[in-house]
Amino acid sequence: MTEYEKLVAAERYAHTVEIIEPTTGKIGVANTTEKGVAVFYGADDGSDDKVITAEEFSKDFRITAIIDN
Repeated sequence: MTEYEKLVAAERYAHTVEIIEPTTGKIGVANTTEKGVAVFYGADDGSDDKVITAEEFSKDFRITAIIDN
C-alpha cells in the first residue's frame, strides 16, 4: 500500500493525518483535494505548504500518525 493509499483510507475515519518529509525532517499534516494532496508542513509562515500529486506524496512523505477524534 502506498502512502497515498494509506492517506485516502485514513481520511475515511480520521480528522488529522500527520506526516514527515524524511529527507528534511519537516513535519506537518496532509489531506486529499480535487487537485492532489495538500501538504501543510515545515515553515510556520506557510512557505513550504503546497499541493502535490499522489505519486509525489508517496515518494516524498511518510504518514507518522492518524488521529481519529
